[in-house]
Amino acid sequence: MYMKISSIGLGLLAAVALCGSAVAQEVDYAAGTRSLALQQTAATARAMGMGSAVVAVPQGAASLLWNPAGLGFMDCREVSIHHNSGFSGMIQETGIVGVPLGNVAEHVKNECSHGGSLGGLAASLGYVDYGSFNGTDVNGNTTGNYTAREYSGSLGWGKEVLKGLSAGVAVTANRQDLSNTSFYGYTTSLGLMWNATKTLDLGVSYNNLNLGSKLGGSLPASGFRVGTGWTIDRHILLALAGELQDNSMNRLNMGVEYLIGNLERRVNLLALRAGYVVNFPAPQLTGLTGLTLGLGYEFAKGMTFDYAFLPTGDLGISHRLSLTFKFDCPKNAHPARPAAAQTQAQAQPAEAAAVPATDEEEAAAPIVVPLAAPIVLRSVLLEDSHFDFDKSALKPDGMAALDENVQLLKDNPNTLVRVAGYTSLRGKEEYNQQLSERRAAAVEAYLVAQGIAPSRITTIGYGDTRPAEYEADKKKRNANSAAAKANMRVLFEITVK
Repeated sequence: MYMKISSIGLGLLAAVALCGSAVAQEVDYAAGTRSLALQQTAATARAMGMGSAVVAVPQGAASLLWNPAGLGFMDCREVSIHHNSGFSGMIQETGIVGVPLGNVAEHVKNECSHGGSLGGLAASLGYVDYGSFNGTDVNGNTTGNYTAREYSGSLGWGKEVLKGLSAGVAVTANRQDLSNTSFYGYTTSLGLMWNATKTLDLGVSYNNLNLGSKLGGSLPASGFRVGTGWTIDRHILLALAGELQDNSMNRLNMGVEYLIGNLERRVNLLALRAGYVVNFPAPQLTGLTGLTLGLGYEFAKGMTFDYAFLPTGDLGISHRLSLTFKFDCPKNAHPARPAAAQTQAQAQPAEAAAVPATDEEEAAAPIVVPLAAPIVLRSVLLEDSHFDFDKSALKPDGMAALDENVQLLKDNPNTLVRVAGYTSLRGKEEYNQQLSERRAAAVEAYLVAQGIAPSRITTIGYGDTRPAEYEADKKKRNANSAAAKANMRVLFEITVK
């Protein structure tokens, strides 16, 4: 029995060292009094780098490990793998898959969809190898070496039940092998997440509600987590969370994430993260209260690598790595094609406009106050030849055309810039849309590099929806025709209200 209790205590201590200060909220300090050292080490590097302050931060399928309500906001299919290595050679591996259920609304420009119409489903599998231990009996005599391993599986579902409000539930099964004995435990977690405003999220969850365990042993402390996430602007996220456990320790978690790069394209996007964890009361282990650091890099849409660095004082350093793949994500909404509106206007009989309205119709007609259109001070047309072929990189003559207008912008700080990209009908509609957006973004990036504030610049891509000249149908289409060349363009306008 002494060996069993010691094993559990060592396993829990190992989990503390492995997960570092950021995972202190996952540690049960009643070590040696419980028959099952349930794996509670949440596995995402992004969360760890932010000090675990992610109770109110939607994380796609990884929300399963923190607040299952976040699954209701999941809008992409997702597969992720997570690796953790740390003190005394212990290894933790976790895999997560997630899928939105039902129809997923397309993104509205600058706003996110709210997941599948039937919610989001996620599952995870986890494995921890605590290594080998020296066993002793009650008299201190060596009884041989033994191993400690732990396996876990979770299944969760979340759904937006009201506009901006999501609810979720997750069920977890655990097995721990200590020497020749196995222990089992089952828990459930419930959560709510509310998108209170466009920039503020609130979350609450109740974790580790005991559904039963073998040999009458109790499970790690259950308790509430509450948190908030504040998006100061599209680049900065602040997060705050706290936890209240039954018969155990309480803690406060703080985190920040700063994004560097083009958020529209989400390519080569760098994330810098930091967090701080405070435990109450402080356990008799050093290094569990303090700073956490992390970074992430999105190579392309849907592929992200995350890393967290977790110093734990005398216990050493824990390194957490995550690789996430997202696919079948909703596409950005394309600009509305104007043809339908024009056709409808042309279909109206011309003489209908000449029929005078009655007094009743005039009284019922709404009063429309037209908005003052911005005054265009200068319009510059960048042709296809100003860019590399079929790419968004500006050529030197394209840069020169922009340089001629940079000084005008600097001399008139009240002016604004509107950049619109267009393409010919060559290629698929989706590719044309992306190319027009990339070229508009390239012009914006060049202006910003020359000292023009990003807040003064607006970009949009119209793809092939607004041709300047008529192009023949596909069978007769010539990519080198004068019409096709005229449609491949970027319009750069300097305006003032």
